[in-house]
Amino acid sequence: MIRTRGDRSSWTRGLALALVMIAGLLLAACGASPPRIVVEPPSQDLGEMPQEPLELTYTVRNEGGSPLQIKKVSTSCDCTQATIDREIIPPGESAQLRVTLDPTEDNLYGNLLRIIYLRSNDPDTPEAEVEFRVSIRKPEK
Repeated sequence: MIRTRGDRSSWTRGLALALVMIAGLLLAACGASPPRIVVEPPSQDLGEMPQEPLELTYTVRNEGGSPLQIKKVSTSCDCTQATIDREIIPPGESAQLRVTLDPTEDNLYGNLLRIIYLRSNDPDTPEAEVEFRVSIRKPEK
């Protein structure tokens, strides 16, 4: 097939247009807003409870424009366990943070405050905190 000057010029324009579109997409991706972690509720007061295992749930949302990566979940006490059901949260989506406390393990009672720490790639809040309070009744003997 013999190419004419017109074919070459339209091919060059097509390539240039494709490169401009790719550059635009890359710039748009670079300009996306960073991830933003929001945890609800930020605090829970459970009131007075018997000395038995407790389970709580928090919702972790990404209100930013880039994927939120949960790098680490930790707690203020070994008697409290916390897990999240997904480590990468796309923009506009959420994950469930499940927290358990078993006060019978260490015979805990009285007023307790426990804090859960979430390390993420949110540049404004690299470590989010949520908490819960509970008053565990002393078991009767």
